Amino acid sequence: MHDDVTARQGPMTRRLLGVDGGGTSTEAWLAEPGLRILGRGSGGPSNAKAVGLEAARRALDTAIGAAFDAAGLVPAPVDVACLGLAGFDRPEDRQVLAGWADEARWADRLVLVNDGALIVAAGTPEGWGVGVIAGTGSIAVGRTPEGRTARAGGWGHLIGDEGSAYALVLDALRLVARRADGRDARPAGPGPDPLTDRLCAALGVAQPSQIVTALYAPGFDRARVAAMAPEVLAACAAAPEDAARLLVPAGAALAAMVAAVAQALGWSSGELPLAAAGSFLLSATAVRQAMSDDLVRRGYQPAVTPVPDPARGAVILAERALAGDG
Repeated sequence: MHDDVTARQGPMTRRLLGVDGGGTSTEAWLAEPGLRILGRGSGGPSNAKAVGLEAARRALDTAIGAAFDAAGLVPAPVDVACLGLAGFDRPEDRQVLAGWADEARWADRLVLVNDGALIVAAGTPEGWGVGVIAGTGSIAVGRTPEGRTARAGGWGHLIGDEGSAYALVLDALRLVARRADGRDARPAGPGPDPLTDRLCAALGVAQPSQIVTALYAPGFDRARVAAMAPEVLAACAAAPEDAARLLVPAGAALAAMVAAVAQALGWSSGELPLAAAGSFLLSATAVRQAMSDDLVRRGYQPAVTPVPDPARGAVILAERALAGDG
């Protein structure tokens, strides 16, 4: 947080708001130009496609209010607010967000972008390249030096989200189910099956036949499924054959998204600035490596930069808009 003197500056101080919202949480940063961060706030998930409009609006209000509280300031409209929210990048979604912003008086000027744009802004050396996110869901977006954009993925958990935590856990559960009824072989060797054991423990059941009861219980939502990804990663670390069946395809799926974006922007091979974000992708070293390996096979030389704080990219884009370059 910036010092108290800055927080007490007068009403002419230019202020910016950067918000990153996804299927797990929402982060808001209140800042001054030059990336001087005054306060940070967090809230629940704000992907309206996953949690609904009411919960998404509540998460945004909570995160933004907490950022002002952390700065010791009374909430007031900032000069520019940049919101990068998963599930909010269609024209009809933007109308909803604009309505909320007018009602809540978040900012004098609102910049609405796909959450992937925050990753490109925060994680590429010159502000152009490709950004890939794999958390609860997944998407890839890109930007050229001239400002042209492209995207791939982001189709939601019913028809997309390949390479995400949610998709990985579903694939792992399907493998456990096939092993339980004999459609698929258990891992080689006489010992236990780490994948089955870990997922049963995470679901609070004693054996695979009880998985259905836990998984289809009321309230067992997409976020709770995705939250079991660390158990899958741990099981794969103990069983290399499972890593090959689950983690390598997840990385390849993300690479396919990245390559589709790169090709749409005219980059068919060679060096590729690649920003990576999302709690799952940042924690899954094997998936990141599989993604990079697949891109190399496609002819690219990915320079991967982890982005742990996408809200930083939102502040960068807000400042760019304030300077008239957004």
